[in-house]
Amino acid sequence: MRYTSTRDSSLSYTFEEALTSGYATDGGLFVPTDLPKLDSLTLKEWSTLTFPQLAMKMIRMFISADEISDHELGTICQDSFVNGFDESVGSTVPVRRVGSSFIVELFHGPTFCFKDLGMRAVVNMLSHFATKRQKCLTLVVSTTGDTGPAAVQAVNDVGNPFMTLLVHYPEGQISAFQRKQLTTVDSPYVQVASFQGSGDDMDLPIKNMLATSGIKGDDKFMACGVNSYNIGRPLVQMCHFVRITFVISSQCKILITHRNLCNPPM
Repeated sequence: MRYTSTRDSSLSYTFEEALTSGYATDGGLFVPTDLPKLDSLTLKEWSTLTFPQLAMKMIRMFISADEISDHELGTICQDSFVNGFDESVGSTVPVRRVGSSFIVELFHGPTFCFKDLGMRAVVNMLSHFATKRQKCLTLVVSTTGDTGPAAVQAVNDVGNPFMTLLVHYPEGQISAFQRKQLTTVDSPYVQVASFQGSGDDMDLPIKNMLATSGIKGDDKFMACGVNSYNIGRPLVQMCHFVRITFVISSQCKILITHRNLCNPPM
């Protein structure tokens, strides 16, 4: 699988280059050059998988085994979607039926927000590449509440000496709980700073900084943005949407079957 830029489709990148850069060299966003196709048989097989198993199957379609092997990807999915999640609820992404509605619980991760579902896998993949290249990688985040704590927890849990995190948040514009999540973690891998302004005011400075960084030759340092523009985030977060679809479809079929049995046609 190769990746290109939303601004120039002639550019071509590996998954590693896309993940560790954040933005393409022309300032565009990374997108896959091709979208994988799935048939009904494959979807039926996937519908019985656990969330980590499903995530591995889906992420595998977008990453070459030459970059992350099956064993490595399996370990990443286990560390990302099992470790740190509340095992007592029986699923990484529980789906509850309430009356005629289905409620999806995305808050069972270590920071109680759905950003854990994308951030932990992205951080684990970045850790994989940082170790593989023996390069110091600094992750950069601007947060208005959820993304920052998820990144702080994930980086601290990985504990990779090749990887650090710098988090920025707007002073006085996040909840007290989220501020404590950011500022009370005693970690050598994390630095947190507040700034004056709105949540969007750090976007351009970070983008400008990332434009001068990247994997170049024998460089021993690189910076990477891990906000939602990073291609890893949507690739990973699509997994829980597919899982939710499987669960709801299965429950709806059961309900329809029961109704037919209770109310046979005249």
